[in-house]
Order: sequence, then C-alpha cells, then structure tokens
Amino acid sequence: MTRPLLIDVHTHLYTDSYVELLRKRDEIPIVKRDAQGQERVILLKEEVESGNAGRPIGPQYWDRDEKIKFMDTHGIDVSVVSLANPWLDFLTPDEAIEAAINLNNDVHTYCSSYQPSFASSSSTFTPQTENRLFGFGSLPLVPGIEISKVLDAIKQVQELSSLRGVVMGTKGLGKGLDDPEMEKVWEALSEAGLVVFVHPHYGIENAFGEIDNGHVLPLALGFPFETTIAIARLILAGVLDRHPHLRLLLAHSAGALPALSSRLSSCVVHDPAVKDRLQHDFRYYL
Repeated sequence: MTRPLLIDVHTHLYTDSYVELLRKRDEIPIVKRDAQGQERVILLKEEVESGNAGRPIGPQYWDRDEKIKFMDTHGIDVSVVSLANPWLDFLTPDEAIEAAINLNNDVHTYCSSYQPSFASSSSTFTPQTENRLFGFGSLPLVPGIEISKVLDAIKQVQELSSLRGVVMGTKGLGKGLDDPEMEKVWEALSEAGLVVFVHPHYGIENAFGEIDNGHVLPLALGFPFETTIAIARLILAGVLDRHPHLRLLLAHSAGALPALSSRLSSCVVHDPAVKDRLQHDFRYYL
C-alpha cells in the first residue's frame, strides 16, 4: 500500500547571493564570524545583546545536497523552500526590486534543476516522487515602493514553474497586513492563485524583561503572537471578505489564533466598533 506523501511547507534557505548580501552589512541582519572563525547569522536585537550572538550558519542553509540529505533522514518526500526572514525588509525599494528578481530566479533554479541520483544515495529512504523541491518566491515589500513593482514580482513568481506561492512577513509595506496600500497586492495574489506563506520576524516589543534569555522568548513566544496579531488585524480589516479565495498559510500553526479564536469572536460580537464589520463570525476565516 502506498503511504501518504509527506510534504514540508515550512523549510527555509538562504541563497548564495543573499548570504553574500548579509556578509557585506555592518548591522543586523548580518552574517559575521565569531572569535573561533564560525560564521553566524544575527537577525534579532536580542541576539546582539546576548553574549553568544546569533546562530551558526553553514552549508545547510544553501547547499541543496544538504537539504535532500535532511529530507531523506526525516522521511520527507517534498519540500517547499522559502527564503528565511527577514527577507528583503531591510533594503531600499531599488535594492529590493533587484534582489527579488534574482532571488526568485535562484530559488526556481535551486528547485527545477534538481536531479535525483538514487545510485549514489546512501539513504534507505525511498521518496514517493522525483519532484522533490518547490519554492515560495519573495516580493519587494518595503516602505516607499511603487505597488506596480510588487505586482511585477507577483507576475514573475507566477511564471516560474517551481514557485507555488510567496513568503512574506507581517509588516507588509511597513504598516502591517491590514494596510489599505496592500489591497492591490492581495487582489493580485488571489487572482494568481498563489499561496501566501506568512512568517513572523519582529516579535513583540518590550515584552520579555531585562534578564538575558537569549532568543528563547522572542522566538518561542514573540513569533507566534506576532502572527496572531497580524492575521487578526488582516481579518478585522475585511481582507478575507474582499478576497475570499486568498490562500494564506500561517507559520507555526497560526500562532495563538486557533486557541484564541472563540475569545476573538466574542470580543468582535460585543464591540460596537467592529460587530457589523465582517460578513462572517471571526472563526469562519480560520
């Protein structure tokens, strides 16, 4: 009996060009070497403040053979790879436009040029398909950009056969996913039928006290609650009423939204500012 296909939709990479971009920077996000010569990626201010800044970075971030090895070890048939945070958020509009074009082409090539070599594989895992890699593209979502340039990037992603959607953070164009300036972006993504993988990066400001706990609290709690707030705002802004076919994929099990959905629903019903705003009960959108 054929077993079900196991697909990993939350697996990141940094392309060679992206890592090189981070190496050239002198502030976060940045890739730099520690005292032992190990390259480390530093993304969060909490990591800068910690005595052991950042996390080790190596070929597992960009080497496709390492990705396949990981997939075989864990019995994963297919991976849908995406650029890891913070994407292009720290770039100027012109830089972001160029970077998005290059990154989307790089991720497409990373996926489409893969050829399985069963004869040389030492793995005992037998995947259910030879088409093992697909990707999410990147959009130049930065403050001040012309919306037409974002729409051009959506068209590029749509035309690259290995890319099945896009990855984005929670800031949109700088003001959040409920920003009215995002309307044409949502419309284009919905019409294109592309999956939108929403992933956190910024966490919750001023919530974790003064004791140095490294990146534990920002990652374990800040990230999921960032997603929770961002998507609740998106729903309350009526984005899913206007674009009911928009395909959202929310990282980390949608944060706390499933657990808090009934509480959110009750608050909406009893708040005159929003009780008549949505076409459905809040829980409907999940």
